[in-house]
Amino acid sequence: MVLRLDRLCTWIFIASIALMLPSIVFVKMVDELGCYMLGAVALVDCIVNKQYKKYAIIGVFVLVFAFYVLYSIFFLKFNTPKYILMDAIIELKPFLPYLVIFAIAPVFSESEKRVAKVLCIINVALCLALAFMSDYIIKDLINHVVYIGTTCFICATTFLFLSIDSEGKVGNRDLATVIAMLVVGLSCTRAKYYGEFVFYMFFLFLYKPGVLKNFNIKHALLLVAVVAVVIAVSWNKISYYFITGNSDSFDIETMESFARPVLYATGGLILLDYFPFGSGLASFASFASSQNYSTLYYEYGINNVWGLSEDFGDFICDAYYPCLAQFGIVGIVLFALVFIKIYHHLRALIRHDAIRYKYPFIVGSMAIVFILIENIAGTLFVQTSGMLAMMLLGFSASMSKNFEEVNTLSTTKKTFTIKI
Repeated sequence: MVLRLDRLCTWIFIASIALMLPSIVFVKMVDELGCYMLGAVALVDCIVNKQYKKYAIIGVFVLVFAFYVLYSIFFLKFNTPKYILMDAIIELKPFLPYLVIFAIAPVFSESEKRVAKVLCIINVALCLALAFMSDYIIKDLINHVVYIGTTCFICATTFLFLSIDSEGKVGNRDLATVIAMLVVGLSCTRAKYYGEFVFYMFFLFLYKPGVLKNFNIKHALLLVAVVAVVIAVSWNKISYYFITGNSDSFDIETMESFARPVLYATGGLILLDYFPFGSGLASFASFASSQNYSTLYYEYGINNVWGLSEDFGDFICDAYYPCLAQFGIVGIVLFALVFIKIYHHLRALIRHDAIRYKYPFIVGSMAIVFILIENIAGTLFVQTSGMLAMMLLGFSASMSKNFEEVNTLSTTKKTFTIKI
């Protein structure tokens, strides 16, 4: 019997889409299981097909995190080895789906596309029903209304990707379905989703391949207008997170009343005090640092901030970006380089054939926009929606590998199949 590794990847994605809403409250291990299964696929490919080179970058990521584990255990000691290792696994988890999918470059079959698209429609229909329910029911079923937006966004982007035909076109009916899904997501009433929606409309209706190459005053004004609209629809939240908190004006004496701005402010201090490698794993703004309370919180005197205390630390893991202080300036640079490299692969699509690869480029770009915006005020990057966004990035960016001469038919066969 022949086992198709690329088919395993697509079905892991489809299963994750199917369990996207249940994973929020009822089946919380979906993202972990998905990542473990993708890791197993890569391991089997290495052992059976000897395809070690394709996964060399995963080894680089593991080495980087191994360095931070040792750095955290032997030099800083803000937490115990058990929770430092836990944090290393959690922080590495979002990157693994992209790395495996990019290495294997699976392609959906027509039947898989149909199944996944139906699941996306069902998810969005459920979100629409949830939008009319009481806050109590929403909390019981999906914990927070924000998940309506993230579910609709991921499902709309998946639907768009799976609607691209062999010539790179998307039918008007499919495009209308994508827009309808995104409109349903507006019912989440989150400012960050409004920003994502504006970017999506820009890419679907205003973006043209080559706009950056022929950048002029007209394009500059359009870009400024898009950014201005994003800021306008998100201003209340921007003001709350970074300027005033829940007070009418910024006052250092009232900082204990809004945890998230404190995390950002303290994160900035940590970057300066623990230059260049940060405060180490499980030390700040991470799930592990709340499960076993990090002593770093006492050092900066934020252990008495509401939501950040040892007895009530519900808001410690409330945004992704503050936890990058654990990795220091070096970690922030590495994080940025990862997404710059991914975007480089997406740009290769447009440079090769702007018409055929317009929509794969849009899918990848919107996945990046989604991740970068959501990370400001949430940790969805390390949840199921983040895993799916990174897999969508892998599916779209890996299409650029078709342009490489080393991607031969014999190599493809070795990568995609094993005999059992």
